[in-house]
Amino acid sequence: MKILILGRGKSGTTALLFKMAAGLADCQAFSGGYPARHQSLHGNAIFKYTYSERKGKTFELYQQHLAEQPYDRKIWMARDPRDAAVSKMLYRWHKGPKGSWRQFWQHLRLVEQKERQPHSIPFHVLCSYAGHGPWPLATEALIEGERFRSQRMAEFVKNLGDDWFVFTYEDMVRGNFKALNHYLGFEVHLEAEVPQTTKKSKVARKKAFGDWRNWFTPEDVQLFKAAYLPYMEVIGYDCRDWQINPRPVIEPQFASLYMKSLVRKNALNKIRKFCTKIFAGTTHSSRPQQ
Repeated sequence: MKILILGRGKSGTTALLFKMAAGLADCQAFSGGYPARHQSLHGNAIFKYTYSERKGKTFELYQQHLAEQPYDRKIWMARDPRDAAVSKMLYRWHKGPKGSWRQFWQHLRLVEQKERQPHSIPFHVLCSYAGHGPWPLATEALIEGERFRSQRMAEFVKNLGDDWFVFTYEDMVRGNFKALNHYLGFEVHLEAEVPQTTKKSKVARKKAFGDWRNWFTPEDVQLFKAAYLPYMEVIGYDCRDWQINPRPVIEPQFASLYMKSLVRKNALNKIRKFCTKIFAGTTHSSRPQQ
């Protein structure tokens, strides 16, 4: 059996991948990258990919891949775009600041201020410091980017055939796998976690939903509402519920400290890789000559 999981980044695709793989006998799990051929693979395999216009992982690319490669099961992984936006903003520095340390420190200071006084800074301002281009990004450009991605996802999901299954991050958190299990023909392993080898490049955050209510201000609701509604409606989220927390609480361990942990983990991974190469080279050079 060959299975495809597709979704936007920070929508829970990696967690679902390993929960499914643990429930399918002799299953290989493939995470990330670009769509690849798999005719040579035998047995069970699950492939997880993410949609990203910036990285060239467009729906056109996946549609072409699907036209060439058959899958026995296909899953679109959805998540409330408001929660996804919060996770995306905080995950920005998972590969390290590299040449953008000034931007990182500015972004971090604003997040720390948001923790102390949640009403003091709108969420969209934090997002404007989390881009990959000029910063801070103008509000109009930021919202237009969100609107574009939301519209693209809405159009893609709206045109999915009956052979697809739409599964939500929220159902995964609730442990509601009954319908998915029926579609798959086997039971997902609820307790399965992302392997430690994969966790070296990924850091889990809250494993919850609805946190956007602590981050959004009334100004954010007005800005993001029109952008997100098309996708929310297609998936079936309550488009009328934009109630924010009147007494928001943003915990540092899930915000600024999380951002710092990503940068620290990235640095440690680089050191680990460097030491592995050095050790491998030393071992090789110390072998006796034949």
